[in-house]
Amino acid sequence: MIEGIALPGETPISIDAGHGHEPLHGLLSLPARPSALIVLSRAGRTPEKRDEMLAMALRHAGVGVLTIDLLTPAEERFADNHHNVPLLARRLLDALALIKRQMRDEQLPGLPIGLCAAGDCSPVVLRVAALRDHDIFAIVCRDGLIDLAGMLYLRSLASPLLVLVNVDDENVVASNRRALRELSGRKELKRLPGSVGAPDSAAAGEWVAGEATHWFLRHLPAATASAPDRA
Repeated sequence: MIEGIALPGETPISIDAGHGHEPLHGLLSLPARPSALIVLSRAGRTPEKRDEMLAMALRHAGVGVLTIDLLTPAEERFADNHHNVPLLARRLLDALALIKRQMRDEQLPGLPIGLCAAGDCSPVVLRVAALRDHDIFAIVCRDGLIDLAGMLYLRSLASPLLVLVNVDDENVVASNRRALRELSGRKELKRLPGSVGAPDSAAAGEWVAGEATHWFLRHLPAATASAPDRA
């Protein structure tokens, strides 16, 4: 549930994880006049520095950010949970359903929605976007293997997809290129430029934030009085 939202600003949120689990936790951050909302998903409560840089870049561009952890603290101790695409996708779908209800009830402004994730959560957001293609207008995945979303979801994806690869792993690049060939919509893969430096450098983080923000600004429509749906 999203409670006591004060706009603009940052609001902690909790979402029912179901089956007696602890709630999922997130942070909703909205600028004064948000033009869109990006849901930044992860499977672990400790945010990566690159996630923080991306969230800051999006806010500076006038875009709201909902950062959400798709695992409870107890679940994070088990490695298998981080790779459980069906579980994580179901929880992200629940979070999106809550967001859409809040928009319809005018507890949140009606904003176009984009999805962003890295690593193990990359195939999760792709699967969710394929299932909610009327609600998701753009996606950015950083690293991870998007083919793990499943061939059916790859082929039915409508949202424009940007894949950023900033790990020095040719197998990851080749696998993602093969997966992108299954998509019929707008898609692009970009590799970290050698001039940027190491993948964990501040310059690499700035590159990721800049590329992702630019993609969202290009593909997300302007906000409307109520949450828009793709025709």
